[in-house]
Amino acid sequence: VIAGDSKQLQPNDLYRLKFENDTDDSPALEVDSLLDLACQYLPQTQLRGHYRSRSLDLIDFSNQHFYKNTLQLLPNFNDINQHQPAIRYLKIDGIWENNTNPIEAQKVIELVEKLTKEQPHKSIGIVTFNFKQQALIQDLLDSKLPLLKVEHDENIFVKNIENVQGDERDII
Repeated sequence: VIAGDSKQLQPNDLYRLKFENDTDDSPALEVDSLLDLACQYLPQTQLRGHYRSRSLDLIDFSNQHFYKNTLQLLPNFNDINQHQPAIRYLKIDGIWENNTNPIEAQKVIELVEKLTKEQPHKSIGIVTFNFKQQALIQDLLDSKLPLLKVEHDENIFVKNIENVQGDERDII
């Protein structure tokens, strides 16, 4: 059994090593992954029920645009009856410099401080678009952890989009 989902975010070429001296002796790579190779030769089946997103808002876009409304969304009964949005948008007038956004990073830390005070029992995941922003937020968070009185490894993570897939937290 080979399990995977070709519609999930693929790794970015930015992190792959490129060889400048390719020779004609080496065959061209025809597929990017074992999943792609298996799809060419083995029968495929798609799971129908989606149960990992506790709110329909989190998977509805993907269901419509990537899965052609073939997923049966299985929301959490208690969450769906609370009528609270699963996604909240905060506009931050940050400045992009050296592949980081310090203003945004500081706002993330302020939000973590607020969340850990208001909802100390909830775990938190922070997802960034690149490694440098991840490192900046991690450094800021590490300097605040003693003040936040949380166990970092268990309750909070900071990861970039390349290495977060499949991770779960109460709040992302």
